[in-house]
Amino acid sequence: MNILAICSRLVSEVKIITFQIMNNHLHLTLSGPREGVLRLFRLLKRYLGKYLRSRGLYADLSQFEGKLRELCSLQDLRNVITYNNRNGYVVNPDSTPFTYPWGANAYYFNYFAESRFRESRSFLSKAERRAIIHSHDSDVLNEPIKTVDGFACPMSFCSISFGEGLFRCASHYFREISRNIESQKDIAKELGEQVFYTDDELFSVVLTICKDKYDGQKPSLLPVAAKSELALLLHNEYNAGNKQIQRMLRLEASFVNSLLPQKC
Repeated sequence: MNILAICSRLVSEVKIITFQIMNNHLHLTLSGPREGVLRLFRLLKRYLGKYLRSRGLYADLSQFEGKLRELCSLQDLRNVITYNNRNGYVVNPDSTPFTYPWGANAYYFNYFAESRFRESRSFLSKAERRAIIHSHDSDVLNEPIKTVDGFACPMSFCSISFGEGLFRCASHYFREISRNIESQKDIAKELGEQVFYTDDELFSVVLTICKDKYDGQKPSLLPVAAKSELALLLHNEYNAGNKQIQRMLRLEASFVNSLLPQKC
């Protein structure tokens, strides 16, 4: 969080609309020239490597590369923002798209989170910035980076209000982030990324498929051939895992694993 905030300030021509940091990758929704975007990522990678080494942590960052995806329309941009802001939630059962702590998601249309930012009187000092990135590069920064709970607050370095303005209103944003599941699937497939849906979200998809394709039969009551067909569809189109498919269709583990062998 702190490294990204510093990089954002050093590459001022790039605007961070939102972001989400995961355990082995991150998502950034950015606005700016291609050269600036690539420079921001190079700085992030360099400072992250220095920070980890200073902590005695080994991380092979040679394969840590940015994959750019151009946003071509307003709806495409909305879809990517919501995809980004819900990314931590879909793999973390203890979070919602509004509480996952390692991203800007919690600050979208959230008066209470914004209030905490405005009330904070803590900042990253010059010495702290040097210790984080192991460089004097950030000494040129004049505007302070405000912190909340000891970390750079997204409102201090992200264009939250710009991102909010891309939606008609807060309720529009809520509908997009909670119901527009199909767009999330499409983005994940385009990025070549595995996506996970919560059981509730996936079950909603299953019910819709059963209504359209199997005369509204309950998933658990489908004949074996239909369950097999549906299992393959969930695996191929929605990246559902074997255990999720077992739960959705009430199938034995041995049957699902024989249908969809898992890689060792």
